[in-house]
Amino acid sequence: MTTSNFGLDTVNISFLTNPGDKKTLPLVITPRWNDSLQFWIDWATNNRPWLNEKLLQYGAILVRGFQVNSAEDMEAAIQAYQPRLNNTYRGTSPRNLLGSTEYIFSAAEVPANYPIAQHIEMSFLPAPPKQLYFGCLKPSKSSGGETALADFRKVYEDVPLELKQKLLTKGLQYTRTHKKQGAYLTYDVSDMLGWPSLFGTDDKLEVEKMCKAENIPFYWQGDTFVSVTHSQAFQLHPITREHVWFNHTQVFHWTTFPCELWFAFKRTWEFRLLLQCLLVGFFSVIKYGLLRHKMSLDVSFGDGEAISAWEMSQIRRAIHKNMVFNRWQKGDICMIDNFAVSHGRQPTYDKGRKIAVAWSEPLQKANAVKTLEPLVEYENPQERTPTETPMPTLTAETSKALLAELHPHKKLEDHVQRAFAKDDFPDAAFHNLKSLFHEVKQKKMHHRSFSQPPVFEYK
Repeated sequence: MTTSNFGLDTVNISFLTNPGDKKTLPLVITPRWNDSLQFWIDWATNNRPWLNEKLLQYGAILVRGFQVNSAEDMEAAIQAYQPRLNNTYRGTSPRNLLGSTEYIFSAAEVPANYPIAQHIEMSFLPAPPKQLYFGCLKPSKSSGGETALADFRKVYEDVPLELKQKLLTKGLQYTRTHKKQGAYLTYDVSDMLGWPSLFGTDDKLEVEKMCKAENIPFYWQGDTFVSVTHSQAFQLHPITREHVWFNHTQVFHWTTFPCELWFAFKRTWEFRLLLQCLLVGFFSVIKYGLLRHKMSLDVSFGDGEAISAWEMSQIRRAIHKNMVFNRWQKGDICMIDNFAVSHGRQPTYDKGRKIAVAWSEPLQKANAVKTLEPLVEYENPQERTPTETPMPTLTAETSKALLAELHPHKKLEDHVQRAFAKDDFPDAAFHNLKSLFHEVKQKKMHHRSFSQPPVFEYK
């Protein structure tokens, strides 16, 4: 066959979203006449430059409708586009190699009803994979189970400027703690991965050699592997130079598990998720919020300052705003630019769901953001034309602040209402209930510190 037999007119090209939707993620390729695996292999081989261009433009490509029936088929289909795959894994989820393949792994060996927050694969490492490839061997039959995507270039734009400036100034600190034997009954997913599984050996000397070769700082606490690394929160895309939200804060924070369960419940109205959210939320508040335990993978600002629940809710809100959901179909392959688009897993109670993953060679992170781009153009006051009538100096914000001082009890009521607001719970609950307790404590201290004269009413 000639190359012309594999032109763009031999496949259908569309989008997953409806026409007019601003989220053009992912681009979808389906067969027009020939749905065989061999056709896709030949087509992808002949159209690699075009696929590279579109993956760079849109961030993800969904290949759907071809005869991909096994892990071996998936490996052949992916290597038709990207021959150079990699099988070194230093991520956070337990994974197993599938079938007779060399590069196809189970996506995550954790309970199916555990949510996995959006993240760039291995973003905390010095050299994450350049691209990522997911494949569906068996779709979920019940609600949930999607491998959702989010454009982290848009997430960067939507995170509040003040928080981005704080992250740019302080950076991030990741603390990874892996025991020799992974835990079984835990809500901390990364605690399930022991360091022998992470490195493929239980020989400490071999682990130390690998860490030195891969530039991973580490030390031992008895039989526990500990690695503390510092990283920037953002990267410039290596080709387009766009700003990208490039970190694992939303995965390693202790509020993530219950908040992602709540988000999934609001999407699916699966009440088992609500019960699980309440249970995990109660457990997390006690263990991490009150007793101050650390997760096995912990993230903080670079100087060790904890990322607050309120700051985390701002990050999570920007991510949820840009998420796209796709119901898996058998044989689907999703190719992702790992330096632009994130992925995550929505929880499901279908234990038969089977998703596989592969990744390309790593790419060194060498494009940390130095300064934030100005998001607004500020008006020059000297260029403003004065009006004939001076404007009042009491602004709406000042007025609200004065009213809050005059009506302190109304301020406490607002904290309670915000804490249980539908869209923000449980993120806002963690923050606003804490603010409420602080407010009550301050008022008690005020009454203890100052004696107030009695107030008499004259009639």
